[in-house]
Amino acid sequence: MTKYLLFCFALLTFWSCKETPAAPVTPGDPNNPPKYTKSDLKKLRWIEGNWRSDVEGPGFYQLYTFSSDTSLNILSYQFNGTDTSANTLNTVYWTNDHIYLGPYKEWVAVLLTENAIQLSPTRPGWHTISWTFDEKKGTWVAEHKRPDFVRTIKMKRHAPLEEMLKK
Repeated sequence: MTKYLLFCFALLTFWSCKETPAAPVTPGDPNNPPKYTKSDLKKLRWIEGNWRSDVEGPGFYQLYTFSSDTSLNILSYQFNGTDTSANTLNTVYWTNDHIYLGPYKEWVAVLLTENAIQLSPTRPGWHTISWTFDEKKGTWVAEHKRPDFVRTIKMKRHAPLEEMLKK
């Protein structure tokens, strides 16, 4: 009888230690967005570096760099093989317990995990933005979405601009 009880106890212990799937994470309300600490911004470290999109036409590139512990700079540009054009600079930043994108807080983070961020617009009619990292592939997907519109852009690591200009 003791052996039987020990066996049952061991079996129950084994089952209780099994990894359970993580519950889906639900985005917060953009009108009352979740609070984050500035250290939460570090969850976006996976995006640091140089990226190229799968968008047709002149190459569309982005460089993500942390300029401080509260801001992530995004330099976007096109590269035609010898020169850059259409440069824009944007920032994801933490302030007052929230994470924003855009100089006028155009988007606010409603979800932030180790491999994803979802930003909701703070202005009516604008699209949501989601970035999702696929660690196995080393790529990520940007999705811009409104009720009548969805645009998906796949990003993959790329050489720095300095190296491309040397060729």
